[in-house]
Amino acid sequence: MTKTRLRAGTGRHRALRWGSALVLGTAAAFATAAPAAAATDVDSGYLDWGFKASFRAYVSTGNGTPPIGAGNGATINGNGTFRFPVTGGSHDAATGATSVNYGGTVTFSYPAHFFSITMANPTVQLDGATRVLKADVDLTTTGGGFEPVHVVQAVVATIGAGDPVVDGTSVTWTNLSATMTETGASAFAGFYTAGSALDPLSSSLTLAGGGDPGNPGNPGGGTASQELAVEVPGGPLTLSSAGGTVALTGASIGGTATGALNPSTVSDLRGTNAGWNLVGQVEDFTGDAGTIGADQLGWAPTATAAPGAGTVAAGGAATGLNTGRTLCRSDPGASSGVFTCGAGLTLNIPATTKPGGYTATLTLTLS
Repeated sequence: MTKTRLRAGTGRHRALRWGSALVLGTAAAFATAAPAAAATDVDSGYLDWGFKASFRAYVSTGNGTPPIGAGNGATINGNGTFRFPVTGGSHDAATGATSVNYGGTVTFSYPAHFFSITMANPTVQLDGATRVLKADVDLTTTGGGFEPVHVVQAVVATIGAGDPVVDGTSVTWTNLSATMTETGASAFAGFYTAGSALDPLSSSLTLAGGGDPGNPGNPGGGTASQELAVEVPGGPLTLSSAGGTVALTGASIGGTATGALNPSTVSDLRGTNAGWNLVGQVEDFTGDAGTIGADQLGWAPTATAAPGAGTVAAGGAATGLNTGRTLCRSDPGASSGVFTCGAGLTLNIPATTKPGGYTATLTLTLS
């Protein structure tokens, strides 16, 4: 539900306040390599990692500029995952001990939902039973019940088992699982609980100076198959507004005042296509000089759907918003996606109105 303060003449201002739920996920991983001659430095390579696909889908509908960005060497792959370049590390093929540092940052930005989250400099550490991913995490917030977070090289995930493919100086892992840790859950402000499944990772390393891992003189051959599985959770149904105050102008006793409702954004990421309805209702306009009835306010709604979204219909033009009126709606079967709803406003000023400033609160309710 959002509330918008309407102002006719010279009245009071009141800021919009609203809240929304947030879910964040992130992970990365590595696995141990087959026995080889000796430890060698990691010369180059990369980590491909998508954090969490459902979170990327959620943030990508937001109002960040951009909603998801990569920098400091990190890039965005064509499938939406991210590539972090190797900045250093070592791999001991004899013991399986691996420690690899990666550079780059990825930022998720959603100002309308009060947050910006940066994950930077992943580190993979594998040494015996220790199979973890570390990262720097920063959460900045402007409200919404979130607390700022700043951690450096926190252990955010554990890495699942998986055998490497070794070919000369090349060591690769593909689609290894990752699981959120207690520390990771805390670092991400409880957006995910410990034990939550995170996106899988893939990586390719080039070892410096050879090291003869895997007997490259007998490369062999063969094929392998893997069964891929993914669980996609449902997202939220949320409402946000571009502002909290509307000034109605051109008022005259016996005439009208006009304005435009601040655009409201409905995001239906539930994945159910269950439909939704956004209804508005206003209270009486009040001021030191008297009252203008809520039945004097009318609107002409508008509605648009973002590319790839379902369908949306604007409510009918109406006068008398003292009772609930539909601003916009999306019927079951085609309600998923992001939609923007607005309205032109007209306030009739009765001839008996006394001069002065009047204000009223218009409430939008999404259901």
